[in-house]
Amino acid sequence: MLAFFRSWGPSALDGARMAASLGLTEPGRLIQSHRDGASYALFPGLWGAPLKSPVPAILPGGDKVLFTGWFDNLHEIATRLGVPPQDAALVYGHAVRRWGDEADLHVVGCYCAVIDRPDSGEVRLSRSALTAPPLHYHRSARGIAAASTPRALIALGLPARLNEERLAMHLHAAAFDAPGGWYDGIEALQPGVVVTATREGERRAKPYDPTALSELRLPRDEDYVEAAESLMAEGIARTVAGFNRPGTLLSGGLDSTIVASHLLDRLPPDQTLPAFTWVHEAGSQVADSPSHFADERSRVESFAAMHPRVVPHFIDNAGRGFEDGLLDLFLLAGTTATAIGLLFPYHGAFAAARSAGCDLIIGAGYGNVTFSGEGRRAYTEFFRPGKLRQLWQALAARPGDQRAMWRRFLSLTLLRQMADPVWQAVSRWRGVTVPDPHRIAGALSPDWPGKAQLEAAARRADPAMARPFYRSRREEVAAMASDMDADGSDLMQALQQRHAIAYRDVTRYRPFLEFCWRLPVDQMMRDGQGRFLARRMGQGRLPESLRTEIRYGLQHGDWHLRIGRRREALLAELRTLHGDPQVRRMVDTARLIQMLEEFPADDQVEREVVLQYQIALPNGLAAARLIRYVSGTNC
Repeated sequence: MLAFFRSWGPSALDGARMAASLGLTEPGRLIQSHRDGASYALFPGLWGAPLKSPVPAILPGGDKVLFTGWFDNLHEIATRLGVPPQDAALVYGHAVRRWGDEADLHVVGCYCAVIDRPDSGEVRLSRSALTAPPLHYHRSARGIAAASTPRALIALGLPARLNEERLAMHLHAAAFDAPGGWYDGIEALQPGVVVTATREGERRAKPYDPTALSELRLPRDEDYVEAAESLMAEGIARTVAGFNRPGTLLSGGLDSTIVASHLLDRLPPDQTLPAFTWVHEAGSQVADSPSHFADERSRVESFAAMHPRVVPHFIDNAGRGFEDGLLDLFLLAGTTATAIGLLFPYHGAFAAARSAGCDLIIGAGYGNVTFSGEGRRAYTEFFRPGKLRQLWQALAARPGDQRAMWRRFLSLTLLRQMADPVWQAVSRWRGVTVPDPHRIAGALSPDWPGKAQLEAAARRADPAMARPFYRSRREEVAAMASDMDADGSDLMQALQQRHAIAYRDVTRYRPFLEFCWRLPVDQMMRDGQGRFLARRMGQGRLPESLRTEIRYGLQHGDWHLRIGRRREALLAELRTLHGDPQVRRMVDTARLIQMLEEFPADDQVEREVVLQYQIALPNGLAAARLIRYVSGTNC
């Protein structure tokens, strides 16, 4: 984590307080310096490799560099530049001197950086493309500042005043990588953005464009599997470098088990792999369904039996609920998110990993939109080039669809060729209701004036907010790229700080992610089989019962037990919050109160109702608490 401030004149802003705030969890590890009207601070170690240069790193011409995160191709870039690969900050600084804004096309990693150029009066800020640690930014007549967390800039002396547009975006389940920030006067830079700022103004660039990735065609099906496995292995090897004891988050599904099997290949042959699986709490009435399986434990145990070095740890988070840990996240991140109610199991897993001696947790959270995608775009894409046999098989094997084939063809293929207004009109005429994510997951007050604008912006970023499909690979890639961060990096950084352990999702390794986004749809859907690539990657690595399972694991299926036992306390809190005009102006507290007053007798309710309790209720309550936290009002 980093923090930087350069004063442009007399000011009450305090760089020393900013730096101290960065080291809130472990003050003894903070490194800071103050020179030539600027303050520099770095909180090292969260991401792995130790520092090998002073803070800031200083280039031969006098430019000063702060760098946090990780640099996957450090040695390759250093060799190309002809500089020693001794320190990420120095190599990154040389890369920017050589390639300018395009440096971030060459550098692969997950990082943010500040380059201070005192001689020219410029400050360059950057976040790596697609995935990056957060970087918050302020520029005014008083100076320029940037930090990995808003709390450092508030400690600097900027006002702690929530930006209502940002909060509304999450409250309405309309979040994407949008311009703006969580606090007035503090911008949350988007991934891939480069800002070069001076006292007079700023210049912006975003050189990386994921939609420019061309479709990949290899000679044989086997070549795709070999390339995917090679890139996954490369990403894992670069991820674990510098760590001593990695562990992994493990479910009973395809993605995390395939990643774990490759992780074992990268470890010494005598080293075990601790695996952390959250399971449903005892007493919850959770059952299988046609689309989901409830039992993660037995599947993880069968995987561990196949790979004896895997040591499973099962965590049921007994007695906990979605609201546990929110105050820690507010303190460390100063933000919330639409799906914040789904984060509480990470506390238990991270704490267990730390207790087991792990210094790194590996995740596979982006598996479903990389190597393990279903390939449902095939319903439209197979039709255009006339791959009618493959189209027939894809439609025939569609899980849970009992309609006649002609109805599937009409609904999933022909109608989806139409322009959006026509498709929507025909859907209304047919009486087909498209699920509304804003109603299901949102908790924004119905009186909020900017709802229509939020929804329109979300649809531009991701057309699937309005229709449940993508028409092309380019459209799907653009949508996935727009949602890579959506402010989630702030909360994941806070979790790592809270539990003093690093977390990395290897399915976000950029070369691997780019490879997957270039795949033709017939590598994801073949002969009616979805997740075609992942199932081939699992051969010989997973038990056949896991590799061929077409259902997904039922995450958070014990919602009824966890919310039900706290229902009265949550109701009392929401009724108090309803009396706060500042909260009621933004949060639909009346609806949340009604949801708890009409809490179902059991969990046998429609999927949309389940999601309202799993996402909308925590979304609204967390936003209300954040409003009160920032304003200094106790609940």
